[in-house]
Amino acid sequence: MSFANQRVSTAPQFLPAAIKDSPVQGIILVASGIGIFSLQDVIIRWIGGTYPAFEIVFLRGLVALLPIGAMVYFSGGFSTLKVPHPRLNFLRGMLGLASYTAYYMALVAMPIAEATAIFFVSPMIVTLLSALFLKEKVGVRRWAAVLVGFTGVVIIMRPGTGLLDPVAVLPLLAALTYAVSQIITRRIGKSQTGPSLAFLAMTVFVLLSGFFGALIGDGRFADASHPSIVFLLSAWSVPGIFDLFLIVVCGLIAAVGFYCLAQAYRIAPASVVAPFEFVAMPLAMFWGVLIWAEHPSSTTIAGVLLIVGSGIYVLNREAVRKRPLTTGRGIRLRL
Repeated sequence: MSFANQRVSTAPQFLPAAIKDSPVQGIILVASGIGIFSLQDVIIRWIGGTYPAFEIVFLRGLVALLPIGAMVYFSGGFSTLKVPHPRLNFLRGMLGLASYTAYYMALVAMPIAEATAIFFVSPMIVTLLSALFLKEKVGVRRWAAVLVGFTGVVIIMRPGTGLLDPVAVLPLLAALTYAVSQIITRRIGKSQTGPSLAFLAMTVFVLLSGFFGALIGDGRFADASHPSIVFLLSAWSVPGIFDLFLIVVCGLIAAVGFYCLAQAYRIAPASVVAPFEFVAMPLAMFWGVLIWAEHPSSTTIAGVLLIVGSGIYVLNREAVRKRPLTTGRGIRLRL
């Protein structure tokens, strides 16, 4: 199915005000969203051995719906939730739930920096899918920058050293489902507001995680043979006061983070903003060292430098390309 060839059928009252692509603003938003989500990764790994994945997603979602609902109200009202693509919104929410659940399962079973590194094949997938399905033009220089960033990820993964064990499939699955969800975001974003995108996705998260909780939340399928399986299938329990506070913090982080990411992919080409999700790598390394004493090797540091360097290059190219120049004869040029 080609998202690019689908006809958009909408009633005028459902459409937000026309928006213009703002690549630099999109880059800032995606970097901000990833930055605050790194704090959530720390919390999830911290409490992941106590509460199952779907319970955390469910409780976090209930908290997040309140601030996101306020964003919806003040950015056009709840009529903006009457969207022209309900099925794509539901599919986007399902893919998002699959992505975050798989990623959280990886976090409890492997170092945070390694899980993050494997996950970051996703910008490469986003760039590829945006060219194939959204027909976005991806220039040679941008492709080169993304490839350099991907090379940094490969260096960090160090194939053949034992990192690629079966649990590595989880962040790879998370990367694939996340990339497809962001392509859908780009496809439907022009006909929705950022808060509506975030609210509908979080609603799907709550409904599906609650459904799975009712189905398997008694712990009868739990298997203590692997921490990821325990995290997914263990029994739901009532959180303590401090843990409940941490879950509330996760909910607030999710509200702001989901808005930033949804708005970023709404107002800027996916192939432009996706490479800046690499900012999660140095943040993951920082938290790994600070909290779990997971010190990166020299090859890991080299990989991160490649990732960050490629992102900075894309930002510079986008800023130069959009900046008008005036010659001595008054002719305005755009590089």
